[in-house]
Amino acid sequence: MPLARQGARAQYCLSVCTGSALLARCGLLDGRRATSNKKSFAWVKKQGENVCWQPAARWVEDGKFFTSSGISAGMDMALGFVARLYGRQQALAIAKDMEYLWNEDPHRDPFAKRE
Repeated sequence: MPLARQGARAQYCLSVCTGSALLARCGLLDGRRATSNKKSFAWVKKQGENVCWQPAARWVEDGKFFTSSGISAGMDMALGFVARLYGRQQALAIAKDMEYLWNEDPHRDPFAKRE
């Protein structure tokens, strides 16, 4: 099944790193906020000019779409997704079991370029 149709039918759609370029390219992110890996950000933006790209975001949630800025940000996003569905305490318990320091704030992006 093509990505556009699958993404449209999905209850939730999460992408990590430059995966947002695929979602943008098939129009799933048109009119939505999204982010992607900083090293590829210029290229990703060209894949979806109707996307409201967020250059300083660890991850972005817009409706059923979640996009992360990179691989480790994808871990943060996944825990944020768990928190949204099952509560913050469940996400914290998972992070503890993984021995992972969760960046809970999707707006705190230490890798975003600061001008």
